[in-house]
Amino acid sequence: MHTQRFTCVLLVSLMFAPFATAQQVQSLAATGEAPELIGAQSSTSNVTVDLGQDSPTTPAARSQRSAANTGVTVAGMSLPAPLAHSGGALAAAQRAQLRSVRPAPVTGPVERAVFAREPVRVNLTVGLERLITLPADALLHVPNDMDAVARLETIAGTIYATALMPFEPIRIIAELVDSGQQIPIDLVSQAAAKGPTPKSAGELQVSVFEPVSVANPMAQTTSVSPPAVDMVELTRHAARQLYAPRRLSTPTPGVSQVAIANDAVPGLLRGVHVETAPLGQWRSANLFVTAVRITNMSKFSLEIPLESIRGRWIAATAQHGRIGPAGSDTDTTALYLVCERSFESCL
Repeated sequence: MHTQRFTCVLLVSLMFAPFATAQQVQSLAATGEAPELIGAQSSTSNVTVDLGQDSPTTPAARSQRSAANTGVTVAGMSLPAPLAHSGGALAAAQRAQLRSVRPAPVTGPVERAVFAREPVRVNLTVGLERLITLPADALLHVPNDMDAVARLETIAGTIYATALMPFEPIRIIAELVDSGQQIPIDLVSQAAAKGPTPKSAGELQVSVFEPVSVANPMAQTTSVSPPAVDMVELTRHAARQLYAPRRLSTPTPGVSQVAIANDAVPGLLRGVHVETAPLGQWRSANLFVTAVRITNMSKFSLEIPLESIRGRWIAATAQHGRIGPAGSDTDTTALYLVCERSFESCL
C-alpha cells in the first residue's frame, strides 16, 4: 500500500514537471533594439571621427574623403568652411606634371625667413618631412584637397610638412592664435634627387616684424626719437635677426625694417659660382643694411670675395668668411651690405 502511494505521487510530479520548468525559463535572445552604448556613434550620423587609424593611403582615396568634408581639419582642429578655400592642391600637382618644378634648394639644417607682407616660400622634397617653426601656436587654413598632395600637422607652433607628390606653389595661411596675425605660406614640392636620401629637409624658422607705426603729426608730445645708429650697430642688428635665438632678436632703437623683394640677384659676386638673394633690409636714418643669402653652387670650398661685390656699398661684411662645397651643411652664409640708399638703388 505504501509502495503504490509513493508511485502515484512520483507519476504526478513527472507529469507536471515540464510545465513548471517552462514557466521559470526565459529566452535570452534579443527581441528589441539594442540599448545605445555610452560614447557609441549612431549609424545614421554623418560625423566622422578620424584618429589616424583609418587614413586613406592613396591620393584618390584621400581626395574622396576631403570632398566629403565641408570644412578642413588640420592637427585635430576643425576650421569652418568659409575660412578654408576650395580645391586647388590637386590642380597644382597636375600642373607640376606638365612642367618642371624647380624650387630653390634647402640651404642647411636651419633656414630663417622674415615675414614682411611678402608670402613665405617653403621648398619641400617628396617624402621628406620638413619643420616650419612659427612665432606662436597657429591654425592652418588649407585647400579642401590638401591632404591628397601633402601631409600637414601643427604642434606647439611648429608645422610638420611632408609632400606626397611634386606640385607647384600652393598657398596656405597660418593664423597665429595669440595675436590673430595671418602669415601666407607658399608650399612648393619637387621629386627627390638621385642619390642618398637625407634624413631631414632642414628646419625653416619664420619671424614676423611689425611695421613701424607713424606718429600723429597733430598730437602734442614731448617724446624724443631715438638716435640713429652707425653702420656697425646696424650690421649687428641685421645679424641678430638672422642668427640669434628668437629671445635675443629684439628691436634696436632707431632701426626699422624696410620691405625688399626676395628674388635672386644674378652676378652680385663676380667670378664665383654662387646664388644670391636678399633676406631682409633695415634702415636707420640715411643708412640701409641688406642681408643677402649666399649659397655655394660649386663642388669646392669658397672664400667670400668681398672685393668682387657688384654695386656701390659703403661697407660689406660676411657672416662667415669661408663656405663649404655645394650640398654640405656649410655651403650657405649671409652677406651684409651697407649703403646710403635702398638695396635696388645701390646695385
